[in-house]
Amino acid sequence: MRKDSERRVELLLVLVVLIWGANFIVMKSVFRELSPLAFNALRMTLAAVVLGAIWLLRERKLTMPPSDWLKLWGVGLLGNAVYQVFFVIGLDLTTSSISSFLIGTIPVWAALLATVLGWEQITRQAWLGIGMAFAGVTLITLGSPNDPAQARDPLIGNGLTLLAAIAWAGYTVLSKDLLTRYSPLRVAAVGLLLGVPGLWPFAVLELHAVRWEKLSLFVWGSVLYTGLFPIALAYLIWSYGIQKIGAARTAVFNNLVPVVTLALASLVLREPITWLQILGGGVILLGVWQTIKKR
Repeated sequence: MRKDSERRVELLLVLVVLIWGANFIVMKSVFRELSPLAFNALRMTLAAVVLGAIWLLRERKLTMPPSDWLKLWGVGLLGNAVYQVFFVIGLDLTTSSISSFLIGTIPVWAALLATVLGWEQITRQAWLGIGMAFAGVTLITLGSPNDPAQARDPLIGNGLTLLAAIAWAGYTVLSKDLLTRYSPLRVAAVGLLLGVPGLWPFAVLELHAVRWEKLSLFVWGSVLYTGLFPIALAYLIWSYGIQKIGAARTAVFNNLVPVVTLALASLVLREPITWLQILGGGVILLGVWQTIKKR
C-alpha cells in the first residue's frame, strides 16, 4: 500500500511539472502586454483568494498557536513574495528556457538545506540522482543559444532566477516541519494569504499604470490559468508531496520542468533546440529516476 501511495504522489507531481512547464511560456507571452510585477500580483491574489476560500470551508474551525502563525507567515513570504518577485523579473529579462533550467537547480539547494538543518538524511542514491539532474540542467544551460529578442538582460535575469530557485528551496524545506502538524491545504492556503500581500508594494505603481480597457482576453485568461493551476492547484500538490515523500525527493521533480518548457518554447516561442539541450534533458530524466526509484 505504501508503494502505491508513493506512486500516486509521484504521478501528481508529474502533473505539477507539466503545469509549471507550460507556465513559463504563458507568462513570457503575457509580458508583451502587461508588466511582470502587475501580472504576478493579479494571479497570486486570485490564487490566494481561491485556495483561502477552500481552506476556510474545510478547516475553518481548526486553530494554531501564535508561533505557527508566525512560521507560516515567514514561509509564505519566502515562497509567495521573495520567490515570486525574483522569478517574474528574472523571467522577463532572460529566456523562458534558461529560466526553467535555473529553477531546475532547486533540488540541490533543497537537499543541502535539509541536510544542514538535520531534517532529512540524503542517501547516496539520492545524491547521485540530484547530481545527475543538476548536470543535465547545466548541459541544457550551456547549450542554449543567445537570443537578444527573447532576453533583454540575461546576466541579471539569470542571477535573479537563481536567487528565486534558492528561495523556493527554502520554502520547500522549511514548510516540512509545518506539514508534520497541518494539512497540505492549510500550509499552502495560509502561506498564500499571509505571503501574497508582500507582493503588492512592488506592484502598486505598475498596477496604477495599467490601461485595463486595452488588455486582451489572452491576458485575462492567462491570469486565470496561472493563478488557478500553477499556484492554487500546484502548491497544494507540492505541499502534499513534501508531506508524503520528503522535501528533497519532492524538489527533484523540478528538474523535469525544463524539459517540458524546452519543448513548448520551441513550438510556441520558436526558441531553437540544440543537441546539448537534448542530451541534458536525457540526463535530467535519468537523474530524477535515480532519485525516486526504490531499491
